[in-house]
Amino acid sequence: MPELPEVETMVRGLRPAMLGSTILQIELLDHFMLHGGSPDQISQSLTNHKVLAIHRRGKWVLFEVETGPVLVIEPRMTGGFWLVTPDRPNQARLIFHVSVAPYKIWFCDTRRLGRIRLYANLDEAQTAISKSQAEDALAITCDALTDRLKKTSRPIKPTLMDQKIVSGIGNIYADEILFAARIHPERISSGLKLTEIRQIHSQISPILERAIEAEGTSFDAGYRTVLGLEGGFLAVNAMYGHGGEPCPACQTAILKTQITGLANRPTHYCPKCQTLPGKKKRVQS
Repeated sequence: MPELPEVETMVRGLRPAMLGSTILQIELLDHFMLHGGSPDQISQSLTNHKVLAIHRRGKWVLFEVETGPVLVIEPRMTGGFWLVTPDRPNQARLIFHVSVAPYKIWFCDTRRLGRIRLYANLDEAQTAISKSQAEDALAITCDALTDRLKKTSRPIKPTLMDQKIVSGIGNIYADEILFAARIHPERISSGLKLTEIRQIHSQISPILERAIEAEGTSFDAGYRTVLGLEGGFLAVNAMYGHGGEPCPACQTAILKTQITGLANRPTHYCPKCQTLPGKKKRVQS
């Protein structure tokens, strides 16, 4: 699933190709994904207008044109943008035709889970997004994070992945952040000390920025950069995908397991660096 680093990589790849260009045509190939505005409204609002800005908020991409309207695309689980012909052109859901090379920009979505919305202006788009998302993970303050963690008795890992707590952190990056902070993923959020929350907060931006530098994470065909390349974060990360391997900090075998609240997603951590007071070590699954 594209998380903050993958969506930021998309946005950075789209900007050189689209900023300042004129949208000559928009082909909305799958009306099922439209959740705000009609195909005619999208065409009339955006066609023959220049793209002024491309923003990211959490896991959403916002296209702002010169007359004010904003098109918001939420890639969700399998959505992504292509500046080259997609591997599976039949899965294209929307195509921008623009006035400069590469002339065509595809939004593809294998499982059709993405969302496309049209807003009158940027303020309206930001207001709507803020109702379903908290602050961006690269912008949230330690005070805001502390306030939210102190109000929930859930384990810290699923709490960090809750988009109403902080926007943009997914499974892989939660593992990395908690390892860097030396916090066990099952620690109860409200029970964390202020110093531990500061440790977590201090690791969010460095981990996500490192992932952005690597152009995100590709562990299957679900994510590619706008040029169709794999993200490289799994070549430099510490935890995810390294179950049974030695911890880079202490050489203890990394555990791969499942925890409460994330039954369908694996969790990786070091049982020596990330201790859980009063609980026996988990057996690797």
